[in-house]
Amino acid sequence: MKEKKGIALLSSFWIKVIALVTMTFDHVGAMLMQNVGGNYTLAIVFRLIGRIALPLFCFMIYEGIIHTKNPGKYFLRLGIMATVISVGMILIEYLPIFNGFSIRDQGNIFIDLLLGALAVYLLRRKEWYFKLLALLPFGISIASFIVTSTEFSTTMIIHWFPFFLRMQYHFYSVGMIILFYVGGLLSDLFLKSHSNKSGIPFETLKGSIIERYSLNIINLGVVFIATGLFFIIAMLLPTQYVYWHTDYQNFAIIAGAFVLLYNGQRGYNAKWFQYGSYLYYPVHLLVIYGIGFLI
Repeated sequence: MKEKKGIALLSSFWIKVIALVTMTFDHVGAMLMQNVGGNYTLAIVFRLIGRIALPLFCFMIYEGIIHTKNPGKYFLRLGIMATVISVGMILIEYLPIFNGFSIRDQGNIFIDLLLGALAVYLLRRKEWYFKLLALLPFGISIASFIVTSTEFSTTMIIHWFPFFLRMQYHFYSVGMIILFYVGGLLSDLFLKSHSNKSGIPFETLKGSIIERYSLNIINLGVVFIATGLFFIIAMLLPTQYVYWHTDYQNFAIIAGAFVLLYNGQRGYNAKWFQYGSYLYYPVHLLVIYGIGFLI
């Protein structure tokens, strides 16, 4: 990732750490709700903290795919993790030991991130037909939402779109990642306008503090816009098709504060952390839901 100097505080390392920590709060809260009750105050607080995680993960996926020197390896890592989670979902659904415990309606977050990264990769290609193909990941995210909502609101089981291939946040996550890409385009337009007015070459502005600030402000807007649209869609849909806590999700806008403090630098990036941040997801879920299962 290209490093950019600035006076903002948070590198991508710290953004990832905050995302991982808040995600853990979210999953602990979900386990407490299942075992103690949906009105348990501590569980609700944990789930509200957890709303911060998704926008930060989406932001890091966008940053990762636009800066990686090897998109193939990037997609491979996401694909491997998506496969691991899908296999885990299948085992939990069908092994007798997990009888009475199901996560079939939870979705696979790595499919969200994989499709979001793929959409941005296609949009960045020069050929128009690749850009057109970027509609496919977003279309899949909408289909995933429709199928999941239909099953939630009825007794129907839809087999043509298996539960282990569905997404966790559907069009919200993929749409947010795409909006971060659009935000980058808007920042370039701003820099070109500033270049024309000031006489400073566009190439000089690229990588400058001005670009960093413009990107951060625009990305803050992306978090607000994506979350706001998600809320509006939830309000417009029939109640029986909305299976998420609409009021909880609004707290995702807090993630915008961390995006605003991003300094564009990689920060600490040891191999153990790179791969550990991927492995942390299944491992922490096994621990948390294992405890919940024993309870």
